[in-house]
Amino acid sequence: MSQLVKLQNTFQNCILNSDTKLAPSTSWVSASGRADTETQISIYNYAYHARLKEVLANDFPATLMAIGEDYFNQLTDDYIKTYPSHYFSLRDFGSHLPSFIANLIQQNNSQHKQWQNMPWCYELANFEWTLGKAFDAADVNLFTEQDMATIPADAWPDLKFTLHPSVHRLDFDWNIPEMWKALTNEDPIEVTAQLETTSSWIVWREQLITRFRSMETEEQLALDKMRQGANFNDVCETLSTIINEDEVPMHAATCLKGWITQGLISGIHLN
Repeated sequence: MSQLVKLQNTFQNCILNSDTKLAPSTSWVSASGRADTETQISIYNYAYHARLKEVLANDFPATLMAIGEDYFNQLTDDYIKTYPSHYFSLRDFGSHLPSFIANLIQQNNSQHKQWQNMPWCYELANFEWTLGKAFDAADVNLFTEQDMATIPADAWPDLKFTLHPSVHRLDFDWNIPEMWKALTNEDPIEVTAQLETTSSWIVWREQLITRFRSMETEEQLALDKMRQGANFNDVCETLSTIINEDEVPMHAATCLKGWITQGLISGIHLN
């Protein structure tokens, strides 16, 4: 290993170690500066952690607002220790935070007791991360109603649809979308976190605007079946298990037209 590589590794270890007193000797740092060597290293160390915490605060503003700065600072400190950045882009740095929060909630010990009082926090963080993923998704051509009109009638049963890369499905046990809107509003309003039953939601990007809405059971089942790679006939068969068979074709066509209009479909293909 060259001296340069050794120096780079030593510097990196000092930056990643939040406790500068535990860092390796700083004899390699110039002592001719205005501050002592430990202070010089601590400036870079602080800047590194502060920048990562700023990124997480920007990616999870509602989570920050919901749990408060003190809990959020502790959360991000622990997260940075557990998941130091290995990405060229900071956009991906917060990808593990929702699951990290879920693990804290599930831990039944006094050290993380406060998280057991916030069981909704995982869903809120996951929702915020999904909004970001939808916005950053690749831009592809959309399937249009004009395209749909060119499909021969006998091809429909075997037809499969490709969803736009920005489309995501979420199920909530808590009133997360309303909580998110209340927390990100300029004048936050009080909403209840409780839901009587699990709700199904879809998140996607329409041009440069991230959208989300709830779905009724019929639409949720049809969309989930399509996401699994089922053809149009399979989707219709799924719908026939919960609604009258005579209503299935019209209901399936209505759902499909709505998805196309909202920009959820990017292509089609046959078996």
